[in-house]
Amino acid sequence: MTNKNKIMQSSSYVNDSLYDELMILLEDWQLTGPLPTSSLVNAEDRQACESLIFAEARLADDLRLEEWLDCYSDECIYWIPSSYPASDPRQEITLEFHDRRRLEDRVARIRTGVAYSMMPVIRTRHALGNVEYWQGVENEVRARASFIIDALFNGKHRVLSGWLGYSIVKQGSAWKIAVKQINLIDADCLQENNTFFL
Repeated sequence: MTNKNKIMQSSSYVNDSLYDELMILLEDWQLTGPLPTSSLVNAEDRQACESLIFAEARLADDLRLEEWLDCYSDECIYWIPSSYPASDPRQEITLEFHDRRRLEDRVARIRTGVAYSMMPVIRTRHALGNVEYWQGVENEVRARASFIIDALFNGKHRVLSGWLGYSIVKQGSAWKIAVKQINLIDADCLQENNTFFL
């Protein structure tokens, strides 16, 4: 298979069925109380998913972007809604909505060394907390976490906060992020250019 075919094939999973699944996830992430014991994740899977979530944040902070991409499944979605609470991305403009191919394109552009949005190189630190895990469909764990990101760019500090929704799936023997939704508390306000990975 040529590289061109791989690229064309890598976006084919973004269809109405996927959007319908995102709406199911969105509803599930809107936690309304304690998780029922029947939905709890076993200790081994929970630890593996927790390690993945923390590694993904650390790799983004360290700009180890190729390794960061390895945290994501072959068919993934990286989604930053422009509303709070989030709505159907088919019905509104999003701040970011990337499939695997677009994430790879962003990393490649940053790696050119001439991406103006990364000159000088941004520094970030993610702080994650209140992480909750529960069983999704077969071979899937869902999670929700609060976050604060401290960013330093061109001598200016910026703080972002909100909550994250994750769908984590088993791909071979490893857990990978299939969906990451970043819900900024000010998503419906005027935004600066988010030129880095949240």
